[in-house]
Amino acid sequence: MKKRLGLLTLSLVLALGSLGVAYAAWTDEVTVEGSVTTGSLCWRFTDCVFIDPHPPVNPGGDYPTLTPDYGANPGFAPDEQGRGFWLVDKNVGWGECELSADGKTLNVTLHNAYPCYFNSLSFYVMNCGTVPLKIDHVLINETKLTSVSYVPLDLSGDGVYDFEIRYGDNFGAQIEPGPSFLEFSLWMHVLQPAPQNDTLSFSITLVAVQWDEYPLP
Repeated sequence: MKKRLGLLTLSLVLALGSLGVAYAAWTDEVTVEGSVTTGSLCWRFTDCVFIDPHPPVNPGGDYPTLTPDYGANPGFAPDEQGRGFWLVDKNVGWGECELSADGKTLNVTLHNAYPCYFNSLSFYVMNCGTVPLKIDHVLINETKLTSVSYVPLDLSGDGVYDFEIRYGDNFGAQIEPGPSFLEFSLWMHVLQPAPQNDTLSFSITLVAVQWDEYPLP
């Protein structure tokens, strides 16, 4: 009888022990500590270059000249040789560009421009953030360009189009963080209604998005 009681007691101890192990397993915890840092979206203009940045040596213009102006047809229609623009025989007009202090706006000025005058501007954009970005659209004096685009403008404010722009490259191109050599460019042409002895100016801003949000709806 004592032997049976001993066996029973041992069995109860073992059973309770097994319950204790299971209970401990149910209450174990694993704790992982860490931090998550979100990326930043940042871009700015870094440089701009005109195809014709040369003012004339003489106030009335230079003829002949080693740095001639360019000309074009309305609508950038090609000439008989298939060219979208061509050199002329005088140097009268010129262009200059200036970056705003924060690098977010590009201010463009054409000096002494005249009907038929053509100029081309190239500019560069740097990704100063931590995530890749793409340019969704461009604003020319608040006029939105979202693809290979043509847009007429009234820069003199008299209600008549006196200027036209064709913007045509690198929409949707991915810009990685850090220095970039990705070039954007636009053509510009002065139309017949342009005022005489006036300076034509406009601004360029860009809207950039995170690479996986392009294009915006």
